[in-house]
Amino acid sequence: MDTVRKEGTFGSTTGLADIYYRCWAPADPADIKAVFQIAHGMAEHIERYELFAQHLCSNGYAVYANDHIGHGKSVKTDDDLGYFGERDGWMAFVNDCKLLSDIARGENPGKPLIFFGHSMGSFIARKYAEKFGTEIAGAVFCGTSGNNPAAGIGSLLAGLIASVKGARHRSDFLNKMSFGSYNKRITNPRTDFDWLTRDNTVVDAYIEDKYCGFLFTAVGYRDLATLLHNVSSKAWYNNLPYALPILVVSGTMDPVGEYGKGIRQFVEDLKRSGHRNVTVKMYEGDRHEILNELDKQTVFADITNWADKMVSAVK
Repeated sequence: MDTVRKEGTFGSTTGLADIYYRCWAPADPADIKAVFQIAHGMAEHIERYELFAQHLCSNGYAVYANDHIGHGKSVKTDDDLGYFGERDGWMAFVNDCKLLSDIARGENPGKPLIFFGHSMGSFIARKYAEKFGTEIAGAVFCGTSGNNPAAGIGSLLAGLIASVKGARHRSDFLNKMSFGSYNKRITNPRTDFDWLTRDNTVVDAYIEDKYCGFLFTAVGYRDLATLLHNVSSKAWYNNLPYALPILVVSGTMDPVGEYGKGIRQFVEDLKRSGHRNVTVKMYEGDRHEILNELDKQTVFADITNWADKMVSAVK
């Protein structure tokens, strides 16, 4: 199936910069059965989802994804990387994604929408699903986290550092506190980012990419911790639409999901709070970026097959 790529921008709800987005779609509009929207993770950008987007296109999806504010091309200057505003940047992530959803729906009227988020993007997807879950056909939480009791403390600590050293201060301490232990189960790691994937070529490309792996500002870390704390609360579980189909996917060697422990806890909490339409898929040996893992084609197929079922159910 032939595909077309296009790009565009729209104003961020933060007012800080224009949001850059990209669309991959089947060349013939008649081949489009649904929309698939992607929210990328922390300190990366949407171009890293090219292979996944192409796979989805070949299966009849129009794929939309944006660089979040403070990421990739959604900055005025590189000094703005990791900065999302003085307050409530975490909600701007969600509200900017909703603006892109509106664009996608306008260009594909009547088509169901699947919302996918990876890592930090999974936290965005969780909040998006709480606010707009009745408008979508399903949500995919990829590389997500269980409840982290330290998230609330982390938010306060990052806020304190920001108040003392400035909102745009970049703290090695906050970075080490957040990610310093992520390589601990990897024997003789080559780099600080081996926890991402077993594919060394992907890790090396990530390290060489100036738009990947950058430090968040102090208020950026505050926003990240606040977002996780919010989508781990009892209120979030209670407000999430009960009928929304959810797919949770993760690697068994993903430190963000506590090597499966956090994922099991998250899914149990979903079901305990009344959410029954929950599917879980764990990939043995996979690390954090399952879309960039050695078995990525299997991951692509599993996500697509689940999405196909959700789309068929609403037609």
